[in-house]
Amino acid sequence: MGYYGVMETIERLGGRQRDPQTDIAAVEAVLDLSRNSLYRRWKTKDALYLDVLDSINGPLPEFAGPTALDDVAEHLAVLAERTVDRRASRMRLALNAEAEVFPELHRRYFEEIVAPRREAMFKAIRRGIESGEIRPDIDVALVNEVLVSPMLARMASRNLDDLDPVTSSRRITQLVLDGARPR
Repeated sequence: MGYYGVMETIERLGGRQRDPQTDIAAVEAVLDLSRNSLYRRWKTKDALYLDVLDSINGPLPEFAGPTALDDVAEHLAVLAERTVDRRASRMRLALNAEAEVFPELHRRYFEEIVAPRREAMFKAIRRGIESGEIRPDIDVALVNEVLVSPMLARMASRNLDDLDPVTSSRRITQLVLDGARPR
């Protein structure tokens, strides 16, 4: 049993018109779960948002490639997969847009979700330094930023239609690491 009649009578005063089916689905989900069910699982909104973000980010890849380039490309492909996932992209964009309003949530997002992924990429880059694939004087943090920036730019522009995670991550990795090879 739904609240179809109620949803049809709600009028928006400004902005883009809402999709009535989305409103209905949202109301039904809240009614089905109830606020108490949510708060039994998550004591705060921050905890709920962090769990949602963690679930859409998925686990970190295990580094087992034959080369550091393979490991870096695989790690970047995980980011690319999250970038083409429109739900994940919208969630991250919303979180970043609300950083000033919810500074604690934003801080925890970086500590609990971004930082481990960044450290995993650092590890893969350092592996390349140790194996001689990447020159030893390279700035690991800068290489990481150059690697992930194209994905973040695509997410921000919402230009995701032709982004293939595996192919794009391999091409970006190859391009960046070619510039980081020993001379």
